[in-house]
Formats: sequence, C-alpha cells, structure tokens
Amino acid sequence: MQFPFLLQEHIMTGDWLRTKDMDHLSTVIREETVVMKVFDFDNTIYRGESSIDLAVYMIRNNKKIVLYLPMIFTNLVKYKLCMVGRKEMEIILNDFCQAVMGDKDEVPEIIDRFWQIHAHKLSRKILKRIGPEDIIITAGPDILINGIRDRLHTDHIICSEVDLDGRRFAYLNFKENKLKRYRELYGDQPIDAFYTDSYNDRALMEISNRVFLVKKGVTIKQIKPVKKRNLRRGFPG
Repeated sequence: MQFPFLLQEHIMTGDWLRTKDMDHLSTVIREETVVMKVFDFDNTIYRGESSIDLAVYMIRNNKKIVLYLPMIFTNLVKYKLCMVGRKEMEIILNDFCQAVMGDKDEVPEIIDRFWQIHAHKLSRKILKRIGPEDIIITAGPDILINGIRDRLHTDHIICSEVDLDGRRFAYLNFKENKLKRYRELYGDQPIDAFYTDSYNDRALMEISNRVFLVKKGVTIKQIKPVKKRNLRRGFPG
C-alpha cells in the first residue's frame, strides 16, 4: 500500500504533522488496509469432499463411475497424506472426465439436483466468518462451485476450470497452483487468516498471518502463530 497523499506531502516538504493531521492519517490508513480472510472449500466450508460426493451421486446417470470408485478413494487417501502431486492428479482427473463425462448440456441440471440434496453440508459456522472481501480457494471444479456460489457470501472464488467440450481440466487449482493463481489475481495482498483442512495448502499457510485448521467445518484449531501454553511459575534449578 502506498502512503496516503497527506503523508507524502509532509514528507516532501519536511513539515511536522499536526495532531489533527495524524488523526486523519490514521483514519485513512485504516480505511485503505483490507483485512482479508481466505478459505478452503472441502472439509472447511463443505463438510466432506464435494467432488467425491458428486462422483457418487452421478452413478445414477453413469454406472461406469462404479469402476473408478476404488481409484478415487485410493487417491483421496494419498491426497490426505500429501502423497500425490499436481501432475499425477491432473492425469487421474482427466482420465476420469474422458471416461464418464456425458452430454455437457446435462451438466447444469445434474449440478443443480446435486446441490438440492447436498447443500445442507455447508457449514453455517464457517459461512458466518466469510465477508464480501474474503476469498475462497479450492481445487474443486468451477462447474460444481458455481452451482452454490450465491450461498458463499463472496464473489472472490478461485477454483479449477473444466473444459466441457474437451472433457478435461483446463486448469487444476491444486497445491502450488493455488498460490500461483492467488498471486496473479491479488499480488502481494497479505492474508490475515487462512482456514483449511489440509497441509497440502502449506504454500498459502506460509504467507498467512494466522492459520486455522478446520475439521469438517466444525472444529477449528489455530496452528499459526502457535499459541504458547501458560507455563507454571517456578524457580530455575
């Protein structure tokens, strides 16, 4: 953030700031400083893995998905253990899309029906913390997240992008790509608080002043900065 004009003027002329100018300056700085929070989606805002729930839901439209369930759950475990990379995940997801994605014109209706059933899994506790200037960053696909966008309290949403015509992920917002896209859109804007369920988001954790680990949209534990426990008073030796 650049210095407000009032401060620049006094620095350039060498004049001392008067008390009323200082009061005005403090007000200007407070107004220009945006305290921004960033939220993951799955297991943070949404209690569970929304993409997995969607895949299971879509079985009624495409029985072939059943064949992919073992692979899906195996890689979900690897993801939770931070054992799968972005390139590997791209291959897995694109193979899945090529095999099971049907008529693109049916997608909006499928997504709408999905959210009619699953919207109750949105965490009210987390949603209450989201303001219009806050950001949601997720690896979830845009076709899924857009179906619930009007309930998320912010228009600042970064997610993976699906090419329905090509039946593939055009952009996977996963791991280091989350920070990359954040930088592209918001530059060096600091993150005051980051809410996530996974250490896969370590890159965003590192640029956040505070980090909160969330479990299924319910339990919230601050992990950065680490809160020191009260130590018993005693004498050395």
